[in-house]
Amino acid sequence: MESRRENAAQHQNACARVAHQFRSPWLRHYVRGKLRSDRIYSAAYDLLGRSAEPILDVGCGVGLLAFYLRERACAQPILGLDLDARKIGYGAAIAARNYRDIELRFQNVEEALPDFRGNVALFDVLHYLPARAQATLLPQLARRVAPGGLLIIRDSIREMRPRYWITWLAEKFAQTISWNVDGTLHFPSRGSIDDVFDDGEFERESHPLWGRSPFNNHIFIFRRGTGILPVCPVGVSPAVVNF
Repeated sequence: MESRRENAAQHQNACARVAHQFRSPWLRHYVRGKLRSDRIYSAAYDLLGRSAEPILDVGCGVGLLAFYLRERACAQPILGLDLDARKIGYGAAIAARNYRDIELRFQNVEEALPDFRGNVALFDVLHYLPARAQATLLPQLARRVAPGGLLIIRDSIREMRPRYWITWLAEKFAQTISWNVDGTLHFPSRGSIDDVFDDGEFERESHPLWGRSPFNNHIFIFRRGTGILPVCPVGVSPAVVNF
């Protein structure tokens, strides 16, 4: 069992190794700061690090989750999807040079998703989608979770509090400088996420994931029961990982 000090040291070392892969000084600095300060990466390692299931990373950006997990000695196949072709280009080049079994693929998540069965990560994606698209995407992802597997969602919840408005302003700034995809923001409510998941199929927990940040981020963890297969629409076969 890792001690807290050992775990912290391994986290810092992994952050530095991932940042080193980026040739642009600006990107290298951004990646180092993002990985070190954002609690979602260490939380994902704690949740997924001991699972042998492949990982579907929806909204993967430049591939930080995949690269971080590799640098923490996680060997599962990882498929990342993102609408931003520029970010996919950055990350795919790094994956090809340095990491096995990582594929980053251009994908509009409002269109048909690839076949998959395993663990699923959805970090900071929902608020870019209209409510109807969110309600369509979440059941699709739920069907791709393996028995005993996890769907992990991180997003800011729509709450009229200072943290929410700070998050909204930060997202608009990222859009203004063309780092994030432009468009109207649609932050979800807690109910719009929770209500999608059947209590008979999934155990659930959620809590704030603020850390030292001023943002209103929350993590939602849905674990499919062991031996419970996803219910597929009529005429659709259960998905399998297919990179």
